[in-house]
Amino acid sequence: MSDLVKELKNDHEKLLNIMLDAQKLGLATDAGRSKLMEGKMLLTEHLRKEDSRLYPELKKLSAGEAYSSKIVDEFSSEMKGLSATVIDFINRAGTAEIDMEYAKELGRIISSLRMRIRKEEIQLYPLYERLSSV
Repeated sequence: MSDLVKELKNDHEKLLNIMLDAQKLGLATDAGRSKLMEGKMLLTEHLRKEDSRLYPELKKLSAGEAYSSKIVDEFSSEMKGLSATVIDFINRAGTAEIDMEYAKELGRIISSLRMRIRKEEIQLYPLYERLSSV
C-alpha cells in the first residue's frame, strides 16, 4: 500500500472518530462544537491532499482507460458536493439552533461520510494502487 493511501485512510479513521466524538459530546456543548471545528480542519486538509496529490495522479494514470477515467471524474465531482454539505453544516454550528433536527443532520452526515469512505477504500484507492503499479 502506498504512503499516500495509508495517509488518506488514516485521515478517514480520524475524521469519523472526530465526528462521532462531536455527536457524543453534543452539539450544544463547547466541546462538541470544538470537535466539529477539528473535523472541519481535518476534512479541509484531507481534501487538499486528494486535490493536489491523489486526483491529479489518478487523472494522469487513467488517461488511457475510459472506464478508470470515468470513475476518477465521478469520485472527484461527487466529493465536491459532499464536502460542501459537511463544511456548511459545521459552519452553521456556531449560529444554528441546536435542536433535534440539527442532531439528526449530523447523524446523516456521519452516515454519508461512512459510505463515501467505504467507496473510496473499496474502489478508488485500489484503482490508484493498480494504476500506479503498472
